[in-house]
Amino acid sequence: MPPPVHDAPLIRRLLPPLQVLSLVCLVFAVLGALAVSGPWSGAGTTVAVIYGAAVPVVAVLWVARGRVRTASSRAVLTAAVGVVLIPVAVFGTVGFTIPVLLTAVALMVVDVGRAAGVVTVLAVGAAGAALHVSSGNGLLVGLSNALPVVVLLCFGIALGSALTAYEQAQVRDRRTIAERDRALAQLEEAFAQLRRNGEIEKELLLADERARSARDLHDGLGHRLTLISMSLEFARRSREADPGAAWEEVVTAEATAREALSEMRTWVRALSPVRDRDATGADAFEAIAESFRGTGLEVDVDVGGQDLELTSDASLLLYRSVQEGLTNALRHGNADHVLITLGLEDSEVVLRVINDLDRFSRERIDEGEASAGFGLRGLADRAAALDGCVSAGRRRDRFELTVRLAAARGLASEHDRAVSADAAAGETAAPSRHRAGREASS
Repeated sequence: MPPPVHDAPLIRRLLPPLQVLSLVCLVFAVLGALAVSGPWSGAGTTVAVIYGAAVPVVAVLWVARGRVRTASSRAVLTAAVGVVLIPVAVFGTVGFTIPVLLTAVALMVVDVGRAAGVVTVLAVGAAGAALHVSSGNGLLVGLSNALPVVVLLCFGIALGSALTAYEQAQVRDRRTIAERDRALAQLEEAFAQLRRNGEIEKELLLADERARSARDLHDGLGHRLTLISMSLEFARRSREADPGAAWEEVVTAEATAREALSEMRTWVRALSPVRDRDATGADAFEAIAESFRGTGLEVDVDVGGQDLELTSDASLLLYRSVQEGLTNALRHGNADHVLITLGLEDSEVVLRVINDLDRFSRERIDEGEASAGFGLRGLADRAAALDGCVSAGRRRDRFELTVRLAAARGLASEHDRAVSADAAAGETAAPSRHRAGREASS
């Protein structure tokens, strides 16, 4: 089924007034013919009757054209208008009949085609010239009368061509808008699918991280608890037959329990480190370093004597980076010492978390860039949002995590510092107001 046909907005606004005005002009042509020859007498009356009969027929056909929605039906109705107006063109003169003929020719070009409009104009010119020749006026007189009409009707072809070009542009615009809407819908669907894939990947990474953590707990802490159970069971069985051996097993169990407790503290610090929300910059690094020192890890913080005032986003990113670096140093590097440095390098805020590696870690971790796990990928995403970057990998006998931020994005501006100072002042004043209220009420 062909799609419905609709006039372009400009044509819908322009065409009805043109049609009404052209029919009004045709009515004036009827009145003019009657005024020249007198009512019901002479050739003028015949012309008036032809004009007058054409007015309602053309009006009905044009109204029907505006209501149909198929191109073929419009073409038939427009061609019918052309046939009805041929006698008007042939028997008329250059005057009030021209507007209706121009409108008819323009619609012929719009609904049927430019070739149909040209054929209609030539047919009108040929019929007019033939009528003059058959009346004995001669070919020259016929051409001299028909040629002005043909030239005027060419304006109808030009008008129809302009309306057609406009309508085609409207169709192209509607098609472009529809294609854009489809592309936007596809893009939104792709984004939604990307988000779903990201969530799935995140869940898979989390599941892999949980499985690895459970495996490490089972292999490490579980093994030590098994040793404690076996030592205590042996001590219970041999406490009477060999008290010395039994006490040695108790001592072994005690030492193993201390190792298990130390490992548990390591896991607790790694999975949920303590953070002082009022601490920023080097103070925040020192606070988290102190929480990890309880695991036996030696942590040094070096800011090079610089007191860098960071934005809240940059401070949170660097804090998470220190947390990730210390966690990896404990869990994967079996490190004894970690160095945290923060400073400005070539207009960049640079954080480094450097830890040593024991022999087993050096055998397990390859030189070069490390593969991005869930933690490193999360840091990279946070850094990218601040136009920064994150790199991590083994450098000889050390593992280094580096975060770089442009100073313009990482350092707090004067406005940021003023806002932070106002917020701190408000938080300090709030308890004072509460105390004053309680004293007044008492």
